[in-house]
This record gives sequence, structure tokens and C-alpha cells, in this order.
Amino acid sequence: MVYEERPARLDGAVLWTRTAPAPVVSDALVVPDGCMDLIWADGRLLVAGADTRAHRSAEAVARYAGLRFAPGDAPRLLGVPAAELRDRRVDLADLWGAGPARRLAGRIGTAPDPAAALEAYAL
Repeated sequence: MVYEERPARLDGAVLWTRTAPAPVVSDALVVPDGCMDLIWADGRLLVAGADTRAHRSAEAVARYAGLRFAPGDAPRLLGVPAAELRDRRVDLADLWGAGPARRLAGRIGTAPDPAAALEAYAL
């Protein structure tokens, strides 16, 4: 499994990827960082709210691409107050509706670099 981060063009944001040869449930502990992420996980878009406690993912995923926003930036893009997403993982379709989320997931999934496609959308 390979995890990589790089600076995003959005001020204070970070692009990250995690790839594995096959879907796997990671044993990595996700620790609170005060940030929200927009995540593409094997074709599914979800939002990770700011965490107040550590957690582990329970889903088997081969490819993740994420955009970790600087604290306070994600609610403007997502249109949802940060407090509503605290300590939660929410499908983007639950926030925006199935059509818009599906179209964005399709664009990200067909991009050569899904993390860069997330960034381009946010810009």
C-alpha cells in the first residue's frame, strides 16, 4: 500500500492518495487534524468531517484520492456547516443529490490523476 501527499494549489490544502493492488481495509489510524476532506474512494465521493477522535476505516478500498481542506474552507464549497459533519463520513450524494455527485465522481474517476481532478473542481 502506498500513501502520498503533495501541496494543493488551494491555500493551505493538501492532495493525498492511497493505492493498493486490491481493495483492502487499512489498519492505519486516522487521527484528528481539524480538517475536512473531499474523498474519491474507488468511484464513490464522500466527505470526511473534521474529527475530534481517532478512527479506523471499515471499508475495503484499492484507490483513494483526497483533497484535505484548510480548517474552515470546506463548508463554503460543500454548502454544509462544518458542525453537521463533525466525526462523520457522508456520501456526497446525501449532501448534493445523486445526479451532481455521480457526475463529479465520473469526472474524477476518468481523470489520469483523480487527486488533481478533485483540486481542479475545488478551484
